[in-house]
Order: sequence, then structure tokens, then C-alpha cells
Amino acid sequence: MEKKFEVSKLPAEVTVWTKIKNALFYEIKVELTPKQEKVFKEVHDFWNQEITGQKVKDFLFYEITGEKVKNFLFQEVKIIDNIKL
Repeated sequence: MEKKFEVSKLPAEVTVWTKIKNALFYEIKVELTPKQEKVFKEVHDFWNQEITGQKVKDFLFYEITGEKVKNFLFQEVKIIDNIKL
């Protein structure tokens, strides 16, 4: 006795479009460390922040004084990892 199986959802031949579709819609699972999740959240929040006309005006017309330049150039830099030079 021979068993026959009928499969109707498979294409008759593998076409270029089938290969492209399988490559584009291949399901992947990405696991992030807590630090990576924090960075991705910060980047997401930055790119999705609300931009208003007032914020653009404040950015373009930001007052630059000698005191602000001095504070920026001579600010304290804190190294938080073990960096060897």
C-alpha cells in the first residue's frame, strides 16, 4: 500500500521572487543587553521627540557668550569605564 500526500500550498518551482520574499521576511529574534536596550530607547526617544517652532527658534537664536564657551571647553570629563591608553 502506497501512501500519497497532497500538498497544495507549495509553489511548483522556486522563483526569484520566492527567494527574495523568503529573505526579506525571514523571522529573526534579537536579544539585547540592558545597556543596549537603554541606548536604543534613548535613540528612539531622540528621533521621536516633538519639534515645535519655538524649539527651532531657540536653537537657531541661542545666545553664545564667552562664559558659556569657557564653561563648555573646560567642563569636567568623567571616565566611567576602564579605558587604557
